[in-house]
Parts: sequence; structure tokens; C-alpha cells
Amino acid sequence: MLKFLPPAKSNRWFVWYLIYTLILWLLLALHRFLLLGENFDLPVFARFAALALVVSGILHSFGWFGAKLVWLISTIGIVFGLGTMYQYTYQDMSGWEDLAGFLSLILFTAGGFVLGLIVEGSYLLIRKLRKP
Repeated sequence: MLKFLPPAKSNRWFVWYLIYTLILWLLLALHRFLLLGENFDLPVFARFAALALVVSGILHSFGWFGAKLVWLISTIGIVFGLGTMYQYTYQDMSGWEDLAGFLSLILFTAGGFVLGLIVEGSYLLIRKLRKP
């Protein structure tokens, strides 16, 4: 199951963490500075880096400890959140599209993380109950 992910406690999780952080950071910056057309602002750019570092750090810590389902389902949540955020860019929301998009990203990310914790916990519980 999930053989494309590194094994638990592998140093490859750190490489995945760095790549994941960079991709998430660039996607957030792309949305803000190119799609929304905002002027480049270094503090905002740095905040996006911090957000990407924290989110990626949490997910990859779970992956490093072997909770690959948390990583997978959270990543799916982030992908849906980014898609929704990008979709709101092209809707006329009287200037609220940036906030609505970012809140949808946060909602899908948190929802994916919680769902991942529930699924991973259920999977571990079922495995323990099946062992004699």
C-alpha cells in the first residue's frame, strides 16, 4: 500500500518535505502575485514560505512516523483546496475572491488532515483487533 512513498523513518522524507514545501510555496505565490495581480510584497512572500514549511512539516512528520494515509489524504485535501482557491480567482466576488479562496484552501487542508487522522486511526485499530 502506498509503495511510492518512502518507508517510515527514512531520510527520503526530508527530501520529499523540501520539494513539497517548494511546490506549495510557489503555488501560493503564483496565485497571489500572478493570478490576483497583486504587487510583489516580500513579507507576504515570506509568510507563504512559512505557511508552506509548517504545513509540509506537519504532514511529512506524520509520514516519517509511518502514517502514510494522513499524508495522502491531507495532500488530496490540499490539492482540492488549491483548485478551489484558483477557481475563486476567476469569479466576481466584489474583491473577496482572495479571502474566499484562501479560506477554502485552509478548510480543505484541515478537513483532509482530520479525515486522514480518522482513516489512519481506524486502519490501525482494525489491524490491532485482527491480530491474535
